[in-house]
Amino acid sequence: MLIGLDFDNTIACYSDVFSLEAKFQGLVHQDWEGSKEDLKFLLGALEDGQTKWQKIQGQVYGPSMHKATLFPGVARFLLRCRLEGHSVYIVSHKTKYGHFDKTKTLLRETSLKWMEDQGFFNKTLYGINKQNVFFANNQTEKVLKIKSLNLDFFIDDLEEIFLHHDFPDINKILFSRSSLNQSNTKLFNNWTDIETASIGEIENSEFKNLLSFISGEPINNVEKLKGRGNSRIYKLSINKKNTVLLKNYPDLSIDSRPRMLTEVNALNLLEVLGRTPKVLYYDKSQNVAFYEWIKGESLYKIKNYHIEQALSFIENIQSIKGKESCDDASEACFSATQLMNQINLRLEKLLKTKNKDLNEFLLVTFIPLLKEVWEFSKKNWPTNNLKKELPMAMQILSPSDFGFHNTILKESGNLVFLDFEYFGLDDPVKLIADFIWHPGMKLNNTQKTNWVRETFSIFKKDPDLVNRFRSAWPLYGLRWSLIVLNEYLEEGWHKRAYANDNLRYSHKKKLISQLIKAKDICNKISLNNMKCPYIVELNE
Repeated sequence: MLIGLDFDNTIACYSDVFSLEAKFQGLVHQDWEGSKEDLKFLLGALEDGQTKWQKIQGQVYGPSMHKATLFPGVARFLLRCRLEGHSVYIVSHKTKYGHFDKTKTLLRETSLKWMEDQGFFNKTLYGINKQNVFFANNQTEKVLKIKSLNLDFFIDDLEEIFLHHDFPDINKILFSRSSLNQSNTKLFNNWTDIETASIGEIENSEFKNLLSFISGEPINNVEKLKGRGNSRIYKLSINKKNTVLLKNYPDLSIDSRPRMLTEVNALNLLEVLGRTPKVLYYDKSQNVAFYEWIKGESLYKIKNYHIEQALSFIENIQSIKGKESCDDASEACFSATQLMNQINLRLEKLLKTKNKDLNEFLLVTFIPLLKEVWEFSKKNWPTNNLKKELPMAMQILSPSDFGFHNTILKESGNLVFLDFEYFGLDDPVKLIADFIWHPGMKLNNTQKTNWVRETFSIFKKDPDLVNRFRSAWPLYGLRWSLIVLNEYLEEGWHKRAYANDNLRYSHKKKLISQLIKAKDICNKISLNNMKCPYIVELNE
């Protein structure tokens, strides 16, 4: 196939560059966060805003071009095109100089240099012919060039290109979050979906070639395993001798959290404990990592000595030096207000979903209970941590999504702990509460009680730990009741379906099941009058 691509804001991502330049010019506060579109809208409301916007564009597309990055997923798309023999053309509307650019930076030369630095013309990487890159002075010239190439597909972020009267009758893909739906295009907001729509789902034989290229070693066999969380995992046979695990992480355009790098860094840090897989190799551009294969089985029946191993692992993590240099865990909660804000944010997203059963649950059951729980929590939470963040001395290193659903049981009886995509600094209360609230954990009441008692002992230097946990337990329960409803959200379902293809065919049934789980959590909080039953048992 012949595939055409726009360049700026389709291949090259400038979101962070626009933000940095706006801050440098004093047009927004230093803590401002937003996309290129957000900034354009903001500046448009200012006096002489259009001129300010053009000045920023001139800087970003010119002297600051080197700060641009590839959009997540573009690297995989381009590599697949080369390996499958598809020809890639780049057609860009780009003038000689940028608006109001006093440096007179040559935009086209700068763009070609950036492409070269990214490996576009490297025959052993993406292998794009430099003669297949074209720059146009205006949109009409761009459209006529596209027409002359007899392409099968063209991908652009501007719908107006497709609406041009001379645009050819070819497959059109709009890379955007919205569309006027006037151009007969396929609309996608991420490159994973663009890849599938244009060159198709990756076949097993092709995937082997792709992985062989990434790893530099021949892959003899690829076996897809049941997805863990939101990532796809595979069992690979390399050189007919070694077995390794490959983890293919979700598109960063769908979930911007750097899961792969977080997990790689966490496993390298924890390797000294000998209870986690070793990192063998990772490729940031392809968003994949290769890990040591752990021979064993999933843990189906939890025994007390498994709880003891989990406790020992958590305690040993805290002995690792240098926690101050670690980032916060994903969705870390360092205060009561921060926890409540996270709950409200999830609630707002779900309330926008048009589902009768879900809306009835949220309005009739969840929201009234949330108000009641929040009053209880505010009243009992240590006052020095209601709004003020937990001091660094009380923060811990947490695996976050920690539990026996993320373990492998070896023949020796030892557990190996997996999945550290959300690893980082957090409140120990969140770790303790998540472990007993996680719907994937099949713990009896005695095991939950033991977990709470022993973690209280591990973190006994925290003077407010017990009171904070008492106050937080029902809030974390409500947080989990919303987490299990993620499948109702388009982004949540997309991530789950990415990890497990079978879910695509059982969406309705899955939604019913998740709603039942959410209701059960709320019922448990109400029946226990918001008081954690596992602390009550401790005191008896």
